Amino acid sequence: MLLVVDTSVLVGDLLRIKGRQRLSDPRLDLYLPEQMLAEAHVELPRRIRAFSDSAGLNPDERDALLMISLQAIDNNLAVVGSEIYMPFRDEAQARSQRDPTDWPVVACALALSAAVWTNDNDFLGTGVPTWTTQSLQIWLDRHN
Repeated sequence: MLLVVDTSVLVGDLLRIKGRQRLSDPRLDLYLPEQMLAEAHVELPRRIRAFSDSAGLNPDERDALLMISLQAIDNNLAVVGSEIYMPFRDEAQARSQRDPTDWPVVACALALSAAVWTNDNDFLGTGVPTWTTQSLQIWLDRHN
């Protein structure tokens, strides 16, 4: 299944063993616009700090989680260069009225003829198919 991954879903799944397993599922071809990779590199350490505070992780465990997460991105997602999705920028911006910052994900989905994996309702109405984590997991469980 060809999916462009929303940054918030990506970061959330990276924090969980089950999520990292889902990201490495060979039935999924996962893509991330390079613009959103930069966002993930900013958001991931912030979310790991918050997670480690609530989970009681020590600094070494926190650093290990960050390294595992970055490796999971490198190993399981193809980063799509802006030259691929920029031709769809205007259309994606017109479609991304609820959250204008989502346009790179929409543009990438349009460029690749892919669906978007997101839990964010802002992608509804953009004209690209969406999968939530829950619906994707149900599909994966049924297609073993």
